[in-house]
Amino acid sequence: MWIRRRKLVIWICTGILVVLSAVCLPYDELVSGTPPISPVVIHAAVPAFDRDRNTPIDKEFERRTNLTFDWLQFPVNEYMKRINQVLTSAGQKPDIFIVNKDMVQRFGPMGLLLDLRPYLDEMPHLKRWIERYPQIVEDMMTEDGKLYGIDGLNTYGQMPIGYILREDIFYRNGMLLPTTFDELYESLKRLKQIYPDSKPISSRSGPANLFQQFYMAYHTQSGVYFDNDEMTYTFGPAEPNFKKAVMMARKFYQVGLIDPDFATVSEAQFFENMIGGKTFALFGEYFIEMDGWIEKGVKRDSFYSLKAVLPPMTDQGLQALQPVQYPNSRGNWVIAIHAKSPHIRELIALLDAQYSDEIVELTNWGIEGDTFNRVNGENRYTARLQTKLNPYGEVTPQEAGVDGRSGIWVPYDQDAEYARRWGAVGLESQQLYTANADKIGFFAGPAIPFTSDEFIEITKIMSPIKNFVTLKVIQFVTGELGMNQDWDDFQDELTKMGAGRVLKLYQDKYAKLPDERKVLHKSLR
Repeated sequence: MWIRRRKLVIWICTGILVVLSAVCLPYDELVSGTPPISPVVIHAAVPAFDRDRNTPIDKEFERRTNLTFDWLQFPVNEYMKRINQVLTSAGQKPDIFIVNKDMVQRFGPMGLLLDLRPYLDEMPHLKRWIERYPQIVEDMMTEDGKLYGIDGLNTYGQMPIGYILREDIFYRNGMLLPTTFDELYESLKRLKQIYPDSKPISSRSGPANLFQQFYMAYHTQSGVYFDNDEMTYTFGPAEPNFKKAVMMARKFYQVGLIDPDFATVSEAQFFENMIGGKTFALFGEYFIEMDGWIEKGVKRDSFYSLKAVLPPMTDQGLQALQPVQYPNSRGNWVIAIHAKSPHIRELIALLDAQYSDEIVELTNWGIEGDTFNRVNGENRYTARLQTKLNPYGEVTPQEAGVDGRSGIWVPYDQDAEYARRWGAVGLESQQLYTANADKIGFFAGPAIPFTSDEFIEITKIMSPIKNFVTLKVIQFVTGELGMNQDWDDFQDELTKMGAGRVLKLYQDKYAKLPDERKVLHKSLR
């Protein structure tokens, strides 16, 4: 069922010649014009984000754009599955909706999604963002130049995860914080002797997440990836450095430094290890959680402290990498328009409106004098708003609607996000990593415009390979398999499973890209 809200209009039409026609206005004129003669109802499908669409900012968004929406919402963790069902079933389709790149590649050529490229000249606010971040369209562009969606974006990128150590444990045992993997190995071995029931390295989200940290220490990945140095696509598990990464993980595991339950540890177990004094090193964990962990940790141990450190150096002289969170979503959250919607012109105007400074500020900061003030040219939330650093505010960001989730994936203001949700320690850690992104960042390569058939073929080959690699690496790390003949057999099996075929597809497609798209976008601002 559609979630109904009151009706309003996206376009303002002049009173002149109303009987014969209505004159459609661009967004800058739209917000100050005369109320429309008859409303246009826009059906929109978006993730729910655990809040309704009737907050003060939602209402103000509607007022400023002269719009009303008929909302279709699904929980975030179910959204892509549910919207896929909506788009593939019979019946009414939303006028505008969020999809992912996989769906763009499938539904666009089928005629379900509107090609936005012919309309770009009508969207000056969007064009301003494209000039700043060309990848928001490059990542969505098909091989024949069609643009079936706009990639969601933040106002700038960041590096939100990295290496976190129990600073107090190292210092109280007379150790400096390690800067190399060899130092980390020796320090954790010593701590394991002092705290025999400890699990010095713990992880969550499954074994692949932990192993990925060892791969990136040697500048490789678990599948097909873009080599930032060689500027080409390659297949990680076939590289010598992949074997070195697995051998390092095996070395740490064999002396008890990695939680023996790493493949099955639950979120609750991980949290208890971290807060309860059993874990001393985290690889690739989110900085945003550090202040909460510290708050809970000091209740058990008054000396409890955490410190983010830059990635350690390997024995090969490589500094471990961490993934960069680009300003754009890399196709995870794409705004698309139904090609057969009766309101194409109105939807184009709506899209452009959402990229205006006015709407970006409204959905992320709210209303000046109420939820934010301008101080020395910068936005600051008022004391009324409850934030991480102001827990006693009267209203939460979700209740007020200043969580960046009004509208249909309006650009997410990263400064507002930090002001709402981040504590001082986590923010300092994230800024340390982002400031060093050029040295420690792993940058994903140019997006490859696969056809639907190619995408299906890649999925059929790579899905079993992904599971196979994880299973085999577990066996290598735990010692069930040896690093000589068993490793050769592992490589032979990957070849038989078609890894080379997928790599060739990537390389061939990359070779066909225009030169201006064969680049790494390393600017996060």
